[in-house]
Amino acid sequence: MLVMSLFGLVTCAAPSGPSATPDPLATPVMPANPSLVDHGREVYYYHCMPCHGDRGQGLTDEWRAVWSDDHQNCWARGCHAGRSGDAGFPIPRKVPSVAGVPGALARFATPDDLFDYLRSTQPPQEPGRLGDAEYRALAAFLLRLNGRSTVAPLAGVHAILAAIALLAGILFAKRLLSGRAPRPGAGPTTRWASPEGGRGP
Repeated sequence: MLVMSLFGLVTCAAPSGPSATPDPLATPVMPANPSLVDHGREVYYYHCMPCHGDRGQGLTDEWRAVWSDDHQNCWARGCHAGRSGDAGFPIPRKVPSVAGVPGALARFATPDDLFDYLRSTQPPQEPGRLGDAEYRALAAFLLRLNGRSTVAPLAGVHAILAAIALLAGILFAKRLLSGRAPRPGAGPTTRWASPEGGRGP
C-alpha cells in the first residue's frame, strides 16, 4: 500500500558528499528551534507527501517511480483503486499539484482560507483528523513552498495602525499634561466676530 510503504522505503539517508542526490523520501530533520513552517514540513511528509509528491508536484509518474516496483501502481488490486477488499482508501487518478505551477494555491487569499480548506477536506479519507495546530503549520508550509507569505496580508497593516494610534495617544497625553491640549468639555479658546462688528457670545 502506497501510504504505508513510505515508512518501509525510508531506511537510510542519502549518502553525503557533493555528488549525492537528495533522497526524496528522507525524513525531514527538525532544527533545534523549529518554525511553524518546519512543523508544517513534517506534517506534509507524514500525511500529504505520498499522494502530493516530495515537491508538491502531485501523483506524477516521476514521483511514483521513486517507490519500490510493487508500490508504483497505486490503483492495483488490493491497494487504492476503491475496489471491494482494497486495503487502502481510494485515490483519484489525478492528484493535483500543490506547488511548482503558477497559481497552485491562488484561490486561497489568506493563510486562514487555506487552513479552513485543509481542515475541512484533508486528509480525504478522514477530513479533520489532524489538530488545528497541525493544519496551521501545514498551511504555512504550503504557502512557503509556493513562495507566498505565511502571514495574513492585513496583519502588517493592522500592526502599523495600532502603533500609530498608540503614538498619537502618547503625544496627546504629553500635551494634556503640559497644559497645551484642550481639556474635555472646555469651550473654544477663541471667540468669533459677529456680523455687526462686535464679538460673538
